[in-house]
Amino acid sequence: SEEAAPNTTGDVEKPIIFFDCEVFPNLFLVNWKFQGKDKPIVRLINPRPTDIAELIKYRLIGFNCRQYDNHMLYACMLGYDNQQIYELSQHIINTKKGEKKKYTFGEAYNLSYTDVYDFASAGNKKSLKKLEIEMGIHHQELGLPWDKPVPEELWQKVAEYCDNDVLATEAAWNYLQSDWLAREILADLA
Repeated sequence: SEEAAPNTTGDVEKPIIFFDCEVFPNLFLVNWKFQGKDKPIVRLINPRPTDIAELIKYRLIGFNCRQYDNHMLYACMLGYDNQQIYELSQHIINTKKGEKKKYTFGEAYNLSYTDVYDFASAGNKKSLKKLEIEMGIHHQELGLPWDKPVPEELWQKVAEYCDNDVLATEAAWNYLQSDWLAREILADLA
């Protein structure tokens, strides 16, 4: 379908989960945590479709997830293997804005409850890395080529990098609460 399905993640009784994905030819990593400073991060390394199906029962919050991460989750739920998820990732990253719909899933846009980048006001719409610097929190670069398989002994390093993005996404959510409130008010008006 050309249009996304209605959002089914609006159940405000469900806990919030912050998440991020990393995609390499041989590694698909989904890290997530429940909302709260004291909550541990869970790492899904090369998850199964059932792992993702369980995850999406919660209110997922990511950073730029509507345009990227949600589609990786959806592909995994459809049974894509790591190489196919990697190829999808490359298509989305390397395709011009107007052509991206060729490689995305209409149903995937609403897997998440919200996308921090999506609701950020114009002055706050910047990369997660730039927000980390602005917020004064830990900033981490990976330093591995994204187009090469990751040796298994470096999977821990990738997982730690992804952990940092999950923590930064939660921090950005807290930092941009006034932007979120503005979005909620506009939604109520509509």
